[in-house]
Amino acid sequence: MPLPVDPNSLSWTQVMEHVGACVYVKDIQGRHVYANRAMCELYGVTWEQLRGKTDADFVNAPHALLLQEADRSVIESGKTVHEQEEVVLLGGGRRTFWSAKVPLLDGKGRIIGVCGFSTEIAPETTPARERIAGHSHMLGALLENVDASIFLKDSEGRYLYVNEKARKLHGRTLEQVLGTTDKDLFDAETARTLRLLDEQVITRMQRHAGEETLFGADGCWHHFWTVRVPMQYPGMPPCLLGFATEITELLDLRRNLREQRVTDRLTGLPNHEQFVHALTLQIPDLLARHQHAAVVLLDLDEFKYVNGYLGQEAGNRLLCEVAERLRGALPEPGVLGRIGGDDFAVALAPVADRDEAVQKVQLLRECLAQPYTIRGRGVRLTTSAGIAMLPSDGEDAQTLLEHAEAAMYAAKQQGRDCKVFYTTGFAAAAAQRVNLENALRTALAANQFEVHYQPKMLRDGTVAGFEALLRWNRPSHGRVSPLTFIPLAERLGLLVDIGAWVTRQACETMATWREAGLGRVPVAVNLSISQLQSSTLLPRVQASMQEYDIGANELGMEVTESMMMRDPDQTIDVLRSLVQAGVDLAIDDFGTGYSSMAYLKLLPVRWLKLDRQFVKDMHTDARDADLCAGMIALAHRLGLRVIAEGVELAEQRDALLALGCDQFQGFLYSTPMPRQAATQYLRSAQAR
Repeated sequence: MPLPVDPNSLSWTQVMEHVGACVYVKDIQGRHVYANRAMCELYGVTWEQLRGKTDADFVNAPHALLLQEADRSVIESGKTVHEQEEVVLLGGGRRTFWSAKVPLLDGKGRIIGVCGFSTEIAPETTPARERIAGHSHMLGALLENVDASIFLKDSEGRYLYVNEKARKLHGRTLEQVLGTTDKDLFDAETARTLRLLDEQVITRMQRHAGEETLFGADGCWHHFWTVRVPMQYPGMPPCLLGFATEITELLDLRRNLREQRVTDRLTGLPNHEQFVHALTLQIPDLLARHQHAAVVLLDLDEFKYVNGYLGQEAGNRLLCEVAERLRGALPEPGVLGRIGGDDFAVALAPVADRDEAVQKVQLLRECLAQPYTIRGRGVRLTTSAGIAMLPSDGEDAQTLLEHAEAAMYAAKQQGRDCKVFYTTGFAAAAAQRVNLENALRTALAANQFEVHYQPKMLRDGTVAGFEALLRWNRPSHGRVSPLTFIPLAERLGLLVDIGAWVTRQACETMATWREAGLGRVPVAVNLSISQLQSSTLLPRVQASMQEYDIGANELGMEVTESMMMRDPDQTIDVLRSLVQAGVDLAIDDFGTGYSSMAYLKLLPVRWLKLDRQFVKDMHTDARDADLCAGMIALAHRLGLRVIAEGVELAEQRDALLALGCDQFQGFLYSTPMPRQAATQYLRSAQAR
């Protein structure tokens, strides 16, 4: 009886060709319907010469009869047989094998042939029995342990074979699966889909490959890449062999990568790309309905200081909390995204007009203004908001977002913590800002910075020292105001390196003056918040002082009151380390912040600089005079000395002298000067 399969179409024949044993399939009459390369080589023929032949055509009669009897015992008993067999070839030669033979069944459970696996026993091999036992199970092990579901179905869709991987999916034993169809294993819709695929492969006799999603016995959905191969033997109905490789993890990985590409990993919000995409999908419908929308860019004012003082982990937690608040406060069907750093984008659609946009933006800002608790500390944030309107400020997502960003920067320039609508003039300002940022990033390497020196005077009019002030001479643009480029450099993270350069220049200038016979003249530099947070501050300062032989209290550093009060405990530790290195410290702009008197006593400073806003009108305004008198008296009681800055008139100087001020600085004495001019000023002052 012919077998219902054509072994030449089996993809696993390639595996059988290299198993190191004779693999063969015979029908009930003992005719070979499949044989691997080892079997053909044993008989010294090709497969075409072996097909349909019996063992008697190649083996001498007595031994051929023994082989036939062994096959018949398998067919009659229906059981697997393991035994040693001897083959004496007609052409000469005697070979001994250990054979495993199993009955081959059709879809109705009828035995239609024998499948054998014969491993030659090598005479020189001592542990022959172990070697034979290993090879005899190789075929089964290959099918049972391959990392794919392998199944064989007849033309009616009944399972003739499933390996271990497939049985695990179904949660059944081999006996429970054989003879069943997909209707018995899956839901009706899945079974119908699989049956259509099977019929298509068998009807067209064409291989099919594609994705499938199946519900397993473990209660989970599994994704497979399944290959179906048609098979047919002469005179028998066609069958189907399937190989299903699970790709669930691969698809999960692909989905995660896709989500990461469009999702902010920290907050889970859409990133810049996804925000623009989502807004792009909304815009056509809004335009068709003649509706307005507001694209808002929210920037957390001075968020970097949270990172600086509480650490990046605390900053990340704060960003996540901001994201959650925006999710909860954003009205449907708004679009929300984190487009970078501490910038969040919101699309409010639809809105009736600017007034409604303002109301909704204000609600978002008020939501974010509520206090946060991070690491047990209360944190408050303000936000600068830039708003661009659809369609008046643009009709595509990217343009609207760029215009909202330009408006946001305008809000920051207006003092932060406010909202600003885009106007056409912002585009040019944004372009100028980008150009300025790019130029500033290269200014230090291009030697475009200069240090100017403004003298500090004692009560008797002699020079007490100088303050080093940074200046930027931008090529083809001229002088850039420090009020413009210093805050920008701080925001861009450039002031750590720039500040270290200024410190080194100041030390070099002091050494030059000392070597020129002008004595040890103190010079003070301004310390930025980013320097105060940087772990490189102390070693860089020490290196510069050592390089130029700067003595104790010759190099001064000025720290603003507001900078110190951001994290007083950390500030005290940093300042104490600077004092131990020989740095003379001053509090700059005293009176403009909110210093705690308790911390003021702990700060290792020797000087307070009275801010110019109190000095400006003190000679005509009694209230300013009283404020100056109180601050000078307070400083002296704390053992500190006072420098008044912004002294421009003799009347101001005289009033401050009367109040006991220790030093003076301002245009009354000199404007800030380049090093050469400052050197000449110092020579002249010492000559008087």
